Amino acid sequence: MTKRIYRDSLFRSYFSIPENFVQLCNAVTGLNLTADEVTENTVEDILFSNPRNDVSFSAGNYCFIFFEHQSTRNFNMPIRMLYYLTVLYRSIVPDDLIYKEKQIKLPAPKFFVFYNGNEPCPEKSVMKLSDAFSMAADVKLTVDVYNVKYNKNFSLLRECRPIHDYSYFINAIEVNRRAVMNLHDAMITAIQMCIDEDIMRDYLKDRRWEVFELLNLVWNEEDAHRSYYAQGMEDGIEKGIEQGKAKTKLEMVKNLLLARTPMKYIIQATGWTKEEIMKISAELK
Repeated sequence: MTKRIYRDSLFRSYFSIPENFVQLCNAVTGLNLTADEVTENTVEDILFSNPRNDVSFSAGNYCFIFFEHQSTRNFNMPIRMLYYLTVLYRSIVPDDLIYKEKQIKLPAPKFFVFYNGNEPCPEKSVMKLSDAFSMAADVKLTVDVYNVKYNKNFSLLRECRPIHDYSYFINAIEVNRRAVMNLHDAMITAIQMCIDEDIMRDYLKDRRWEVFELLNLVWNEEDAHRSYYAQGMEDGIEKGIEQGKAKTKLEMVKNLLLARTPMKYIIQATGWTKEEIMKISAELK
C-alpha cells in the first residue's frame, strides 16, 4: 500500500530552500544566520527503512543543524540523529587525523523534530538518547521536538512565517479531506486557497504542479473505496454507488460550510451552485 508521506515530502521540499530553512533555524536556535551562511548537507542512504534525513545544513564550520519531520510519533529519533551525525563527521574528518595528537575541531550539532500528526503532543518537548539506555551512561544527545500541527496559539507558528505557512497549508488539506473530499480535490482546493491568502504563495505559484504531483503520489484507490464504503455504498451496485456519491457530496458541502470555507472554493470543489449551497447553509443554522 502506498505510504502516506505527503507531509514529510512537502516539508523536505519547502525547507530545503535556504531562506525558509534559515528562518526556521533562527527561530528554534536563537542564532542569527543568513541564507548565504548555510550549505545543505542532507544525509543520503544510511538507513534502509528511511534512506535520508529530511533536511540538514552546515552553518559555516561551526554547526550542523538537523531537521526531521514526523507525521507519526517516533521516540527513536535520538539514535537516528546519532546515525546522521556520525555519517557527516566521517565525511569531513580524514581517517588519518583521528590518530594524531592534535584535537580535531568539529561542528556542533543541533537536532530538531517537527511533528504534524494527529496524536496528542505538547507544544514543545525533548527526546534524550539516554532514555534508551539500560543504565546511566556518559553519552548525551537531545532532540528538541516542536508540535507544528496548526494552532494559532503556538509560539513557533507565530514567530516563524515559513513554518506557519507550511502548517496552515497542511491543515487546509486536512480540513478538506474531513469534508469528504478525495485527496486530489483537497489538494487542488487548498493550493488555490493558500495562493489567494498569501500562504506559501510564491512557492505554490512557481511549483503548483510539482507540489500537486508530489502530494498526489500518496493518493490511491484504496482511500477512495474506504471513503465510499464509509458512506454506506454497496460495492458493484450502480444505484448504490450513485446514492453514495450524492450523500458524500452533501456531507462535503456541510463540512466545508462548518469549516467556514469561502463560497468560491466550495463551488469549485463540489460543482454545486451558490443557491444550492446557500440552501444547505440555511439548514445548518
